[in-house]
Amino acid sequence: MRQTVLIIMICLLCVHCSKKDDDVAIESPNSEIDVRVGDFSVNYVNPEISPRDNYMIWMELDTINGVTGKVWQCGLDPETGDLIPADGKGYSPFTSNIYARPADWGIDNLGVFYVGATDYGQIIMVRPTSPTSASVVNIEAPIDNKRRVFYPSQLPNENKRFVLYILNDVINGFSSNYPQNTKFQLRLLDLDNPTNDYLIEEQPSVFPLIVPMDVIVPRWVKGSSFLTYGYKDINGIVQAKEYNALKPTDPAIPVTNDSSNKVDGNTVLNPSNGSQYFISGINSTNTAHIYKRSSFGAMFVQNEVVTPTSVNLDAPALNQSHEPIIFNGQFYSAFQINNSGNNFAQTAFNKPGEIWLTTVDNPNQQMWLLSDFDITLNVSEPEAYVGNEKVWVFYSAATLDDSPSFINRKYQLRRCETPINQ
Repeated sequence: MRQTVLIIMICLLCVHCSKKDDDVAIESPNSEIDVRVGDFSVNYVNPEISPRDNYMIWMELDTINGVTGKVWQCGLDPETGDLIPADGKGYSPFTSNIYARPADWGIDNLGVFYVGATDYGQIIMVRPTSPTSASVVNIEAPIDNKRRVFYPSQLPNENKRFVLYILNDVINGFSSNYPQNTKFQLRLLDLDNPTNDYLIEEQPSVFPLIVPMDVIVPRWVKGSSFLTYGYKDINGIVQAKEYNALKPTDPAIPVTNDSSNKVDGNTVLNPSNGSQYFISGINSTNTAHIYKRSSFGAMFVQNEVVTPTSVNLDAPALNQSHEPIIFNGQFYSAFQINNSGNNFAQTAFNKPGEIWLTTVDNPNQQMWLLSDFDITLNVSEPEAYVGNEKVWVFYSAATLDDSPSFINRKYQLRRCETPINQ
């Protein structure tokens, strides 16, 4: 599971049945192209694929306590999509926990890297040198085990490195889980000069609900110094704000303002045309909206609606976890939906679902169902990998039964080929 599956315990508990869209072309999957990969005895949690150089990071989570485990990196074969080595256990730089593990990859002019923290709160930066080796650096920031949600910057042409994180005031953990916490701070750390640790915004606890920065997870607009995260407007609607890491003392500004609660919004810059997109689930339904703008600082305007027509789910909900793909000059997004369970936890963790692919900003919108449906599996967290001539989507799956809660389950790592390869 990627960070978003575990942290978006959203306050939007009502989910709605799907509406049909007869104008959208739907294609079914081929079960031969949806396969389980890796070692079937291993628990694969939070796979994240590097923006270049063919790497994956993931966490081997302890299924007994459901919290701690090893961070692993491995390679990916750009011709076949296979893990290198085959079990994905290429190199383990440190032990972490589900809150402080690396949530995404960073990139600078030297290549790719990732950032997380140990159980006791030491921030670590790791730069792979091969699938089975890496350089590991302890960041000289004060040790604090209340930090979580580490998202490093993606500035491929600059010799600059930052990381976003959330700081809890009492105990580590997601904002909906631990009533001990009274406030949460979104912060920006300069990895080259860790004395520069900037407060972006503080949000008070709303336990048992969660704070907006856990509804729209803080994410970088990849290839830029800007980031987005969630806040509530004066009407109590979850919206997105934008912040510029190169002007860290300037306040964040709102960039969405319609009447829909945004769920797990992801901001994307298309380098081929300069357009920017904010792709977000809407009101916990099976619909997502794609918003568009032409420049930083501008408001996002709704441009497209994404509502897949499921043939397997009787009440599809929670369109989320959008992962952008640019391939052969075309823009796509992979995402998930799950059958409604009447609240977020039941829907996201205890119901079967589907992994989809959609075109983005294409007047002839098309969607493809990628995963081979299994009523006994909960599916989540699509991760796109662009190889040499193919695109694969990895995702997580766990068997649904009456055994331990979702944090104690063993998660499969699965891989789908995509029809855009052809």
